[in-house]
Amino acid sequence: MTTPVILTAEPTATAPALILRPWQDSDIPAMIAAFRDEAMRRWLVTCIDDEIEARAALARQEAGWADGTRLSWAVEKQGTVVGHFVIKAASPPETLATGVGYWTVAEARGMGIASRCVQTATEWLFGKQDIVPADEVELRHTIGNEGSCRVAQKCGYIMESVLPPMPPKFPSEGHRHLRKRPPVSCGGLADGGGLCGSRDGPG
Repeated sequence: MTTPVILTAEPTATAPALILRPWQDSDIPAMIAAFRDEAMRRWLVTCIDDEIEARAALARQEAGWADGTRLSWAVEKQGTVVGHFVIKAASPPETLATGVGYWTVAEARGMGIASRCVQTATEWLFGKQDIVPADEVELRHTIGNEGSCRVAQKCGYIMESVLPPMPPKFPSEGHRHLRKRPPVSCGGLADGGGLCGSRDGPG
């Protein structure tokens, strides 16, 4: 069983730290409110409309942590939930890469929150963690979601392929961005250094 971990996106010169921590029952009102945003619902397959659906999402998240296949976090800024982040273990034959996805609440967009979360989680995946194998990490989004394209590019994810529609779950084409684990030098150190990404939903 995987014990949930907390990640921190360090503060910048212009923005406070972001805390990525497991969702909890007290977050249900914030989760429901976030999904009232039509702009966000446009890009996600699974949406949440009421407390029953929110609790079902929390149960799926708890199960994902338990078996290490889907690690979900609420993104908190100064005590307020401003988004969601998820790491998904590879699921052959659909994909051999670990996946990342996210959404941000309407009032928190344009602040660099998604890119800071993606960068923080990617560094964690390529670090010393042993929960999720991660030689390659992908970020998928529906074509037309330009915000997620910019986030992927900013975080070093290369546009790798165009995904065909897979109705009914994914009725439109998508982009697959990929980032590979940095090579390790002889000294053991690695060389070198939105709206919603992932065509998945919240749970």
